[in-house]
Amino acid sequence: MGVLLLQPTITAQWQSLVKEAESSNNLRLNDELESYLVFLLGYYNQRPDIANSILAKEFLTGMTEKYTRQRECLREVGDKCLLFAGFFPEQAEKKQVKIKYFIELGQTAYIQVASLSKPGSASLYNALSYDFLSLMEILHSIRSLSDPKKELTPLQAFELWTDVKSQRALTVLRKNTSFPILVGSPRKH
Repeated sequence: MGVLLLQPTITAQWQSLVKEAESSNNLRLNDELESYLVFLLGYYNQRPDIANSILAKEFLTGMTEKYTRQRECLREVGDKCLLFAGFFPEQAEKKQVKIKYFIELGQTAYIQVASLSKPGSASLYNALSYDFLSLMEILHSIRSLSDPKKELTPLQAFELWTDVKSQRALTVLRKNTSFPILVGSPRKH
């Protein structure tokens, strides 16, 4: 684990952690996605109430709202799904779903927000959906940077590898087993 350098503001601290996580995963987000992730982390840092969210209900409610409120509701669903999948994967077990549920619901929510947005904003939300897995893997890294005990469990890693081919999950699996892991073809038969 690297040395945790404290930054002068919470935003700078999150920015530093995101950069370190990008580096440790050999990922590079574009500036817009990186900024979105930093501000998302800062915003939800003071919102412990998100653990009580019933995301499917929020998604369905959001779909019935009027235009501006619909975008806001669905963006929040996408954001919460990203945080659950990346920062709080144990929530999947507590809610009796797979982590893939948060991934798919979050991607769908962001796509819906993109469809309701002007072209400039639409490209951001399309990118959030498309790069959801990379963003999730960065959040997994931030979790384990702050506390190595918070690394994905082997079961979570196995689930993420088999369901969505998460590269970080594959790395965790390789660290936790002496058996060879067959990567194989991404095609399903």
